[in-house]
Amino acid sequence: MRELAAHAGKTILLELPFGNLCLELSSEGLLTPLTELQKASLELSISTKALNGLLTQGGNLKEQAIKSVKITGDADLAQLVGRLAGQLRWEFEEDLARFIGDAPASFTVRQGKKFLSAGRLAASDLVANAVEYLSEERKVLLNMRDFMIHKHELNELRDAVDRIEKRIQHLERKG
Repeated sequence: MRELAAHAGKTILLELPFGNLCLELSSEGLLTPLTELQKASLELSISTKALNGLLTQGGNLKEQAIKSVKITGDADLAQLVGRLAGQLRWEFEEDLARFIGDAPASFTVRQGKKFLSAGRLAASDLVANAVEYLSEERKVLLNMRDFMIHKHELNELRDAVDRIEKRIQHLERKG
């Protein structure tokens, strides 16, 4: 909070496709909402297209989020906000416990993690099976073993061509 307090009085405008959020940094380092804002010290905006891509694409969500946000204004404040946002962790089990209790929340989160893990494993297995089918059955993709054999044969052919070229050069000098 001390780091945010150093920027007291500065304002942040978060522009989202579904509305804007205006915040001001207090002298205690807290964010207080504003109803309207004349000029923001820092503007963070994300377009509908970028938000849709962020929600639908796979990969590292944190990296995608950083690439999706357009930043204008105070560079020091932007760097601080980015660093602090990177340290945020949502304790969804704790939030869920407020509604359904500790034990059911813990059980629900464990089951959710198992479900996500099983989903990732199923997707990985599907990809592996598709690759195997395309490389072994349909012969559309080249499997690693065949690739290495082909690579070795090409290397041998290249070496043989080099030897023949040197032999030709040697014969031309003699000849």
